[in-house]
Amino acid sequence: MDRKQAKELLPIIQAFAEGKIIQSRRINGMWIDLEMKTALNIISLIDQPQKYRIKPEPKYRPFNDAEECWQEMQKHQPFGWIKASHGYFNIIGIMDDRINFGTKENWLDYEYMFKMYKFIDGTPFGIKEE
Repeated sequence: MDRKQAKELLPIIQAFAEGKIIQSRRINGMWIDLEMKTALNIISLIDQPQKYRIKPEPKYRPFNDAEECWQEMQKHQPFGWIKASHGYFNIIGIMDDRINFGTKENWLDYEYMFKMYKFIDGTPFGIKEE
């Protein structure tokens, strides 16, 4: 292994050490999660690095409107509750461009809510992009 190969493989090895999921590309081009409890096949990784990757994290974006927000909220329990570093809050109003919780004057736009809040289950307060 030369230094260039080591630089290419280091992120995968680091991710494995951190407990992230490593994927392998099959003959049909599909990526599958490797079931690695304790070992990573270093020989295969060195011989065919193009067949391995760190599983991509899902991407999220802010809601576009009230309907999209409402549909996504129904997938998370307890319904209507969100969290931030400073506490837990119950949503009491949804409009096409903002959310209300707490008091009637506390309206915040979807972009801000996406950056600062999460659903109670820990997923971002937004919509998952496919």
